[in-house]
Amino acid sequence: MAGAKHDRAPVKKGLDGHALIDAFASGVAWLGENKSMVDSLNVFPVPDGDTGTNMYLTVSAALKEAQKSPDSNVGAVADAIAIGSLMGARGNSGVIFSQLMRGFAKRLHGLAVASPSDVGAALAEAASVAYKAVMKPVEGTILTVARMGARAAVSAARDGRDVQGVLDEAIRQGEITLNKTPDMLPTLKEAGVVDAGGKGLVVFMQGFALGLRGEAVSAGARAQAPVVAPMGPRQVQEEIKFRYCTEFIIRGERLSPDAVRNSILSAAEGDSMLVVGNEHTVKVHVHTNSPGRVLETCLTYGSLHEIDIDNMEDQHEEFESMGDSPKLTSASPAPTPSAVRDVGVIAVAAGDGVEKILVSLGADIVVTGGQTMNPSIQDIADAVKAVRAREVIVLPNNGNVVLTARKASEVPDLAKTKVHVVPTKTVPQGLAALLAMSPSASVGENVEKMSEAMSKVKTGEITYAVRDSAANGLTIREHDIIGLFDGDLKAVGKDISEVAGSLFSQMHSAEDEIATILYGAGVDGEDAEALASSLRNQYPDVEFEVQYGGQPLYYYLISVE
Repeated sequence: MAGAKHDRAPVKKGLDGHALIDAFASGVAWLGENKSMVDSLNVFPVPDGDTGTNMYLTVSAALKEAQKSPDSNVGAVADAIAIGSLMGARGNSGVIFSQLMRGFAKRLHGLAVASPSDVGAALAEAASVAYKAVMKPVEGTILTVARMGARAAVSAARDGRDVQGVLDEAIRQGEITLNKTPDMLPTLKEAGVVDAGGKGLVVFMQGFALGLRGEAVSAGARAQAPVVAPMGPRQVQEEIKFRYCTEFIIRGERLSPDAVRNSILSAAEGDSMLVVGNEHTVKVHVHTNSPGRVLETCLTYGSLHEIDIDNMEDQHEEFESMGDSPKLTSASPAPTPSAVRDVGVIAVAAGDGVEKILVSLGADIVVTGGQTMNPSIQDIADAVKAVRAREVIVLPNNGNVVLTARKASEVPDLAKTKVHVVPTKTVPQGLAALLAMSPSASVGENVEKMSEAMSKVKTGEITYAVRDSAANGLTIREHDIIGLFDGDLKAVGKDISEVAGSLFSQMHSAEDEIATILYGAGVDGEDAEALASSLRNQYPDVEFEVQYGGQPLYYYLISVE
């Protein structure tokens, strides 16, 4: 790893605020130099792998916030980094990184200078907080890399190592753990990659360590790209353990977020717990099967407000996307300050045709993103504010945006707005959800109807491979046309229409009635109609509809229901 000498002296015994900003800036720069390599570590070789880009945008937002801080205390700077990373978090990797920074800042809060033992403890707290923020933590991911690296850092501090030594040990163990991730997750081994989020974290920490040593990142320098031999097919299945997403605010006197958290843990099992606030107001977010017990327990601390309990359908996080910065597409001119509606709908999507369809079906605002650029928490929060409604339904339309949408509800400015996330993972699911929405139903009823409708839709995606790979027993060469069925690789070939036909044959079942083909940017409408005509001949009982989507990277999005 090449580095040039920097004018700051190496950090050894203690880390102050100025040194933290310099080291963090170095980490941002090093990740920026290597984000494309991290992007390439997608499980499937699709052109929208974006873990590195999302992490880079997240840490860049954190750095921007930290640089506003005039304080030389490390605790104050760490707090600013935590705030900036939360507001700028993009995608699952960015959100998880923001939670790492939240834990890191929590341990350093109030300190002027962090000792080696403080740094080790802060890394341990970072891993702990990040694990709690994920609905169902999976080993073999960025979480494992963070946890094992933190364990090594704590041990190094106990052995008397200085700050640089503590970070070096965290990186060393992080790299060892990263190289073991394919053995923990069969999908990684099959694809011949290590975990992208874990690699992004290691790369960032390498750059951070460069800054601690007083070196600057050299432009054009690159971190070592991991190489793992592809293996045979396998798949990992996951289920939700805790059904109810429970959120509310406690108002009282002399409140302690830690005490509230401990009481909840004693009263009911759960995960994805977020308990933050001060002595007067505490915000609680937890996934649990016993929301009644949680509420009853918290009543002992004060009055409860803005209670929101959602029954979550299947959802989760994974990869996708790249492109331009998010923007908003509105269904109508922005409402005046006095025009506050009861319910608003926000959707995330890319492609001018897709955006128009979403708006025509009832979306008030479309945040441009998803498969071309994961929007940040702040992007979604801004859209929620722009729609000016008491309650807002958000359709992420991408598995990599679901967690971001949920975290947007925690933005302080939205405390008076109830945000409901229907965890749509694809555009076809989002369209089905909008079609199921009824103006006469309550928000809760609509969320339930929309969740049910999205679960009945099958999604096909036709794109191209960006590297050689193997998955589900299929051999893939760079530039091959590939077809995915609900995110699972099912078809490979050289011809777009042939791959689409092969994919549809695997999607189709006897009870299917309607199929919609959304053709992307660069696809001729006549080619799309020809594909539909061919499929009509093969499947006469299915009604085929062709619409312009304009989505980037994906030739076709196909929905079947």
